[in-house]
Amino acid sequence: MTTVTALKTQAGQVLDQSYAQFKQAQLALGKEQIFANAAQIFTVGEIAAATRQYLFDEEIAQQVIKLQDQVLPTMYQQGQSGEFLKLNFTGNDIRWLLGLPRTHHRQRISK
Repeated sequence: MTTVTALKTQAGQVLDQSYAQFKQAQLALGKEQIFANAAQIFTVGEIAAATRQYLFDEEIAQQVIKLQDQVLPTMYQQGQSGEFLKLNFTGNDIRWLLGLPRTHHRQRISK
């Protein structure tokens, strides 16, 4: 339990750092460019918030830590490669954005 909590804490710090760098880069742009990037800015914020909700998943937390500063740019890029980018993320969506395999939960039928 302590390991998972430490992993979640470290992944949260990495996520915060990646988001802070993204925001700093956006703030360095001119007003027109910030306006042009509005959809990206909103989407990256949503990805960061949704990812934070799934940091209890050890594989997600480890991948966030592995990607370091590139975690949000990587996830945004992966989302852009899809047909569309949704904004109500599930755990499997976050796994896909991080390049992890999706998990499948099957119900067992009792005999």
